[in-house]
Amino acid sequence: MRNAAALLVTAVVAFDVHAASEIKVNAAQLAEQFSSGASSTSDIASNYVDRRVALTGTLLSLDEGFTGDVVGKLGDDPDQAVRVAFANPAAVAKIRKRVGQTVTLHCVGAFSTGFATATACRPD
Repeated sequence: MRNAAALLVTAVVAFDVHAASEIKVNAAQLAEQFSSGASSTSDIASNYVDRRVALTGTLLSLDEGFTGDVVGKLGDDPDQAVRVAFANPAAVAKIRKRVGQTVTLHCVGAFSTGFATATACRPD
């Protein structure tokens, strides 16, 4: 019975994550909220983690990460920017020429110690 209940809860959570509408977030404000401690980490996590978000901000840079994946910084300040990982190489190719411009990325909110993050990002 416990296994059935756990599976049901997992299914409901998975459905909720995919069925929820996208949250529109300014990347600089999210990064500031995360770094300033204005809200508790659990508040940020409950609002953004595993939820679909539309992050808007200046694409400050694209860098190759430790695993070879491209990681971007989105916001106003490179030291307090949202770190974004892309869904696939096609998404990176599409966004590469927009460094320095204001963009909107459609992502899944993630949590990392020290800074706000988002994964599976795709440009408009």
